Order: sequence, then C-alpha cells, then structure tokens
Amino acid sequence: MNYKFDNKEHLHLLDGKPLTGTSSIGNVLTKNLTWWAAELSAVECLETGEKIETIREEYLDAVNSGDKKKAIDALQKKYPIFKKARFAHFDKKNKAAKEGTDLHAELEDYVKAMMRLKPGREWDPKIKPFMLWASENVEEFLASEAHCFDEDLWIGGITDCVAQLKDGTLAVIDFKSSKEVYTNHLIQAAGYAIQIDRNGLFSEDGEHSKKLDQKIETLIVVPFGAENIIPEVKTDIEAYKLGFKNCVQLYRLLGLDK
Repeated sequence: MNYKFDNKEHLHLLDGKPLTGTSSIGNVLTKNLTWWAAELSAVECLETGEKIETIREEYLDAVNSGDKKKAIDALQKKYPIFKKARFAHFDKKNKAAKEGTDLHAELEDYVKAMMRLKPGREWDPKIKPFMLWASENVEEFLASEAHCFDEDLWIGGITDCVAQLKDGTLAVIDFKSSKEVYTNHLIQAAGYAIQIDRNGLFSEDGEHSKKLDQKIETLIVVPFGAENIIPEVKTDIEAYKLGFKNCVQLYRLLGLDK
C-alpha cells in the first residue's frame, strides 16, 4: 500500500485513489441539520420581520421540489434577506475558523518546539493554559501534524498531535477553534486513533512512517476558542471509536462520498 497526501488538492491518496477525509466524517452529525435549522430561522425572520406571508409555503415547495438546491437558490435570489439569514451561521463559523488559524499554528509550533526540546520563544498568552496542562500531564510529544489512514474504512487524516502522557498511555490531541468540546470532536479524534492503531503515522509524502508500540487509549480535545483553554480528556474511548465507524457508514449511506 502506498499512502501520499496531495497538498494542492488536499486529498489523502492510497495507491493513487482518494480516501475520505476524517474531518468530513465528523461533519455528518451536524451538517444537514445545521442548514435545515438555518433555513427555518430564515423563514421566521422573513415572516415576522417583513410580514411576507407566502415565504413558508414557498420554502416548503422548494424543499419538496425535485431539485431542492436549485429551488433554494431561486428563493435566495427572490429574498436576499433569506440568504443572509440562512448563511449567518456559516459566515460566523468561517470567520471564527479564520481567526483561529493563527492560534492553531501557535499550538502546532509549541508542540514541535517541545519535540525538539527547544521551547525558545515567547508564546501567545492564550495558549499558556494548555502549556501549563501539558507540563503537568505530558511526558513526551511524539508527533505533530502526522498523517494516518485505514484501508478498511477507506479514510485518511492528519492528526494535530500524538503524545505519551505521564500515566503511561498514548493520546491523540486535537485542537479546535470552538469555545467548547462537542461530541463530534471526540468522534473525529477517535477516528485518528483507529487509523494510528491500524497503520501508524506517516509523513506527507508517505516515505517515512512510524508504528507506535502501544495503542491509543486517551482522546484529548483542546477548545482554543474558549476563554480559558482547558483540554477535555476521555479515557473510555471504545464508544467513540464505534461512533466514528457508525458515522462512516452513515456518510456512505447518505452518498456524501460521491
């Protein structure tokens, strides 16, 4: 098996064939419901704010039409405020993600510096709580931005961090720009654990790999959008692994890989 990552297309490839990205699997829990909720809120915004009594019927017609996407696009052109309200959550999420990029990079740089045992420079004060937590709980950082895959589930991913904790266990650590930790974050981290246990860690070009001596026993998610960045730690991870496998099945069932 030959694993590689196409950075230009952002595709995980196994023997030249694209794998499903791990982060996409976690989104299956929220994506459709999020847009549905946004659309209902947008309808209410129009009906109560602009007193347009027909929008609800027009929206239901769009939902039940043969081509929902085309019908919703037409509705957005007719009512620009519907589009604005419908995309409000999406725009907010993208803005938060963009603002979180620098902090994610800061956390990544810190982990890599600790791996080189050169913690040298001054760090953003916002990551100090994580640094304090790490000094108390992490024995050694083993990997940063490492690639992984599982041929049976046909998935690939890039894990933010793998560490050996002071209690002797190995942990996947995932950095999130959210203000709190959600179940899908932990399910995504479990997906990385499954892949790492199966095949180990790989470089982007697939030329270098490392098989770990132990299985991943701990999942840690760091919500760096929170006012006080405190990692959430889960040690009973089998349920999250099963949750990830079920999400893979749901992802395929919904045809999201087409």
